[in-house]
Amino acid sequence: IAHITYLSDESMDIKFGRGLQDKDEISYDFSVDFQVESYLKHQGETFVKRFDANSYLYITKAVDLFDLSVNDSLIDGFKDVEAKVQVLSVDSDWLYPTEQSTDIVTALNANNVDVSFSEIKSNYGHDAFLLERGQLNYLFSNFLSESVVEDLMMENIATIKADADVVEAAKLMLDKHVTHIPVVTDENKLIGIVTSWDLSKSIATNSNHLTDIMTTTVKYCNAGDTIEEIARHMRKFDISCLPVVDEDMVVLGLITTDQISNLLS
Repeated sequence: IAHITYLSDESMDIKFGRGLQDKDEISYDFSVDFQVESYLKHQGETFVKRFDANSYLYITKAVDLFDLSVNDSLIDGFKDVEAKVQVLSVDSDWLYPTEQSTDIVTALNANNVDVSFSEIKSNYGHDAFLLERGQLNYLFSNFLSESVVEDLMMENIATIKADADVVEAAKLMLDKHVTHIPVVTDENKLIGIVTSWDLSKSIATNSNHLTDIMTTTVKYCNAGDTIEEIARHMRKFDISCLPVVDEDMVVLGLITTDQISNLLS
């Protein structure tokens, strides 16, 4: 079932058609006649070795129950969306057909959300989201290049002073449910950052003062930097969070790889 819905009618026809499997004529019994039968039988046998089939019952039930609408209204379901949105569909995808994507676009437009829509041309069906890298990279790059850090960053963030101790930092992280806290001066200027990893390091080194464990050579960005540029910067230095500062190094917020991933998704 998964393979039939992930692929498209065209791709199945190109790959198999009505070709026979290891025989010259149809047998008219319940043995395997067609290549596509053999392929699906093999995939079924492979899947049950890798997955508990019961997990698909839960997954399909979750899909059946999931509904973006609120009070039977897709417009109400999107009424709190503030982010800029790009909706992508695949013309041969019968698992998530284009008409469902256009319904989402219509509902977002009704809420005055900044939304764009593109339909990928492909014979790969639903699998195109994995295989059409050229089209996807082009669309994502254009979308991200128009987004800047200010569009995504968290503004009301926790900060801490350098004279604080490790316990205070740990309590602040737990209270705010964060893993990164900028270290600032009395004027809220960035002088360092402390992470949950730093707190782990403090236990190993028996350090009590924040100045002993915080990072002082902080990578940071500005509110006007593009998301594409920031994403590339974070990949290069293998970091998951950047403080956002103004020209005077005053902290304005934070941006994380999770936020960038959510923009893509």
